[in-house]
This record gives sequence, C-alpha cells and structure tokens, in this order.
Amino acid sequence: RVSRLRLAGYELVDQVDLFTARPYFEQRRHFGSRLLLADGYLYITVGDRGNRDLAQSLETHNGKVIRLHEDGTTPADNPFVDKPGARPEIWTYGHRNPHGIARHPHNGAIWIAEHGPQGGDEVNVLSAGNNYGWPLITYGEEYGGGKIGQGTHGAGLQQPLVYWQPSIGAGNIAFYTGDHYADWQDSLLVAGLRLARISRLELDGDGLGRETRLLADLKLRIRDIQVGPDGLVYALAGGSRLIRLQ
Repeated sequence: RVSRLRLAGYELVDQVDLFTARPYFEQRRHFGSRLLLADGYLYITVGDRGNRDLAQSLETHNGKVIRLHEDGTTPADNPFVDKPGARPEIWTYGHRNPHGIARHPHNGAIWIAEHGPQGGDEVNVLSAGNNYGWPLITYGEEYGGGKIGQGTHGAGLQQPLVYWQPSIGAGNIAFYTGDHYADWQDSLLVAGLRLARISRLELDGDGLGRETRLLADLKLRIRDIQVGPDGLVYALAGGSRLIRLQ
C-alpha cells in the first residue's frame, strides 16, 4: 500500500491511502516498492512477490510499474485503461523485483533497476505498455543453476539497457548531473546490495557507457542512494550507516 501523509510540525497527519496492490500475498519477498514523483505523476514499482508467472498477467499488480496521478487517481491515457480484465493502473509489466527508479535528467524518461534471479540484474528504460520479459526472458538462471524461460530474447519483449553477471543486487538509482565530483558529468549511480558497492555508469546520449565501482572496500550492502540539496551523494548502507561522498 502507498499512503500520503501531511507533515504538520513534528507530526504526520491526514493519512490518505493512494494505492493498494492486488491481490494480497503472504510471501515476504520481492516487494519492489520504490516511489517516484515526476511531471505530476506517481510511479510505483511492484515486485512479483515470488509469483513469477503473474508478472505477465495484466489482471494483477505483481511485477508491474504503476502510474497514477499524485492524488491516486488513474490517468486516462494509461495503456491498459480500456482493456477488459486489466488493472488500469499498470504502466509497464514483466518485471521481477524493481528496487530502483529515477527520471532521466535530460529526456525525462523513467528508468528502473531490478533484481534478476542468479545473475541478470537490469536497468530498463520504461515506455507505456511495454513488456520487459520476466519470467519469459532473463540473463539470469535458477538458484543453483538451470534455465529460466526461453533464454535472453523473445519477440515483443524489451531488452535491458544494461545487465550484470553476476548479480550486484541492484538497489535504488540516482542520476548525477552536478559538478562537485570531477569527471562525473553525467552519471547514473546504482546501489549494490550483493556486491556491496555503488556502480557509477557514464551517460552516453540516451544510453550508458563505462562503469566505475565505488566503496567496494567498505564491504557494506548499499541499499539507497540520493543526491542531496548540497550536490553531494548520500547512500544508506548496512550496519545502520548513512554515507556521504566528499
């Protein structure tokens, strides 16, 4: 569920529930659940909750990215609004466990990062109504080995902008366009839970170029990453640590 509350002094008041994922599952995995406010819309990433086949079903919110107005209502131009049986809130589908979302600073496109299974973590560029393939295609494999789906490509299924082998355990993402750090203009920063680092990928037009790995020597799981109002990069890490990069 996504709720909105108003900050009044030191209290949160006036709770309004904007979205509840359907159906309800008790499995405690693959929640996804990043939020992005952009251009008057609220984007919500929803994991497959361990029910991988439902990522391909438009009748559920599992394995989807949701697009709402900021007040929680459904935009009339969402791609499946008029499709019988489909959830009208769905913007894209075929996702496994998306933990990162950000708006491209130049072209406005919405990018997400998502966990693959054993390998195959991805960065995807979203476009309304597109199918990103899980579990029909993936660059990962079953835990312990074994093919998933039909391989890495399929007709009508979108390819990731970049993928990792082995998995980095992709957390949140952020674009950096400032001038505080030499030679970082412009970059995508990807938090890494499994390989315990930040991956900085140089922007190359609308795509990505060279990757540089940061903070791996700390051996801390990096969960979230944000650019602060001071232009510095902040990261949340394991062991209850807030890191500031100077």
